Amino acid sequence: MATNIAPDSGDEPEQNVEYILLAEFDIDQGAILKHQYPRPTGADDSHLAELMLPDGAHARESDWTMFFLNQKAPDDAGRVAEDGPPLLHVLNLVRTKHDKEVRRGAIVKAMAVCTRHRFIHIYQAILMLALENYYRVPTEDTLAELFKAANQMDLSCMPRLSRHETTILRFSDDQNMFEERFMQLESERRLLDNLEHDSDRLEALHDSTGLTDLARSTSNDLAPSARHGTSVDTSINRVRGPSTTRNKDRRFFDTEIVYSGVKLPIRVPMTVYPEEIGDFPLIRLLTTFAGSAPAPSVSKVAHPHLESSGQYTHPIILLMNGLLTQKRIIFLGHGKPAGEVANYVLSAVALGSGGGGVLRGFANRAFPYTNLTNLDTLLSFSGYIAGVTNPAFEEHPEWWDLLCNINTGRITVSPALASLATSTPARSQADSLRRSLDSVSLSRNRSFSSRDGKPDKWNNLDTDFIQDLMLAIERHYGEVAIRAKVENYVRRFMSLVPIYEYERSGATLLGDPALIASDKPGIDGYAISPGDKESRDNDIAFYQSRIEGFIGTQAYHNAVVDYQSMQSSCFIRGIDISHMVYCLRHSTNLNVNEVEAIYKRLDEQVVSDNQVTELLASLPQSQGGLQPLAYGFYHPSTTIRLHTVRLFEKIEGNQAGARYVRNTNFFHQCAFSNLRYAFSC
Repeated sequence: MATNIAPDSGDEPEQNVEYILLAEFDIDQGAILKHQYPRPTGADDSHLAELMLPDGAHARESDWTMFFLNQKAPDDAGRVAEDGPPLLHVLNLVRTKHDKEVRRGAIVKAMAVCTRHRFIHIYQAILMLALENYYRVPTEDTLAELFKAANQMDLSCMPRLSRHETTILRFSDDQNMFEERFMQLESERRLLDNLEHDSDRLEALHDSTGLTDLARSTSNDLAPSARHGTSVDTSINRVRGPSTTRNKDRRFFDTEIVYSGVKLPIRVPMTVYPEEIGDFPLIRLLTTFAGSAPAPSVSKVAHPHLESSGQYTHPIILLMNGLLTQKRIIFLGHGKPAGEVANYVLSAVALGSGGGGVLRGFANRAFPYTNLTNLDTLLSFSGYIAGVTNPAFEEHPEWWDLLCNINTGRITVSPALASLATSTPARSQADSLRRSLDSVSLSRNRSFSSRDGKPDKWNNLDTDFIQDLMLAIERHYGEVAIRAKVENYVRRFMSLVPIYEYERSGATLLGDPALIASDKPGIDGYAISPGDKESRDNDIAFYQSRIEGFIGTQAYHNAVVDYQSMQSSCFIRGIDISHMVYCLRHSTNLNVNEVEAIYKRLDEQVVSDNQVTELLASLPQSQGGLQPLAYGFYHPSTTIRLHTVRLFEKIEGNQAGARYVRNTNFFHQCAFSNLRYAFSC
């Protein structure tokens, strides 16, 4: 059974930190959970202690581990219950202090914070101080002080951005994007603080000096400060300096935690996607397993879900296929710090989910660090992503489908995955049948151009992706840019799933059948290769086995739920904005009527401020921003130029859109200004 947490009382407000845990190693009892604050979590104490004190912790001065609580195992249909307590992210620090006066010469303790926040890395500094304090004062009061300090961190002025606003800010070249949202909240907070201070002072002075003296003293205080552009705290006559809230990098929210008299500056990332947890390097995962010669690093066991390009399948694509088809994946780092292994698992979660922002459900089946004591829980998940340091896992291929050896950079396919000769429980056997046999017949439909199994030239989708990815890493692109490429790749795959479902069964829950069946793919259709049905069919044939393996997984069911939710909450309906932008950016074979139809639809559908924001989310500044739309300024058709001007005027009226327009190419700005003047005359 998966670890579950006792639900909190219903009326309690959401806190920054839910629990503080303290574990230590006892030479007689082993790993023990010493404290749980402010109340027991409801999880098994010995299980938590084993996770907090990883294998080999005594051999290092310190180590970090991450694990999750409240994970829910999927049912036989692959669905996970949406109700119940939320997923909690646990950041754990274990430290070893050598002391010759104690038995075995060392004291090993670990402290962990449990939080709903996905940006768990912001608690590293305070956790280090708190654990150091606990070594000096080993009482529950130390945990109480940490709990209080963490929950007093002020996030009230942090804007709650929508998904589209998060995407805009994530890929923005302007670090002041959504500055107005921040300034508004900060102004409201200052106003409330001043009102509160004035109210307190009124109560204090009402009986002694009266309102007249208060007004006179306040006037005297404000006069000099107004000349110097400063503000006054009227409750204690303390002058504050000029506001420094402008020109900050709004991709982060700056706050602080005060612990034991020490102010710790905290930078909360504002652009975190739902499946991004902590601060991990995805590039390290890609470079570790990419390899210069992919074939030798991969087992020769063939599986249609995994090896989309036969023996030429790149190791990263092999891993991606395993993630999307919900295979059991182990990251083994024998002798490595548990924190390093955990980062590989978190990176894999981001890889499979499309940079953290396309698919959902990978974190629920991820175990950043685990060990043999958690084996039963691990095997209760039909597909998991786990990090281990114990080499015993490698000796049991029946426990996993893919084993990624961090030390060697090799990815091994379990022999038990291709052969059902190994006896397994009925449920595991059913899962293996679903993962292995259902798509064997599909592999016969693939087209190969030579006897050695080399794919045809159109089977280069994965190759192009890997080459683009590796080139970007070689050119030292940042994490955000690399994750954007992964996001686009997974979105490309997901755009084919509803088409495949519709063409196979005549129905799909992941798309609009009317758009899929459209005879005008350049205008309304879902085809990722615009205007070319044959190319679209080739893409589907190439990913056929992967699509079959993906259907029925937890990520698939979550995608269905998310699509239905999006349909009821989105502001632009009846057209596929992302596809239209893709057509304008990449297509070379659209005729005039198709181009005019695209600009006309955009002009008609994008009207309100929210609709403009939704459009901008499909035009990230890191990929050219408004440039695909700006091409309309130079089109020979007067109608297209008019629709483009109207569209830009509505974009300019949006707060984020105004920054887009100001940051666009100078010649595009001139064209916009000239055409707007010409059409207004």
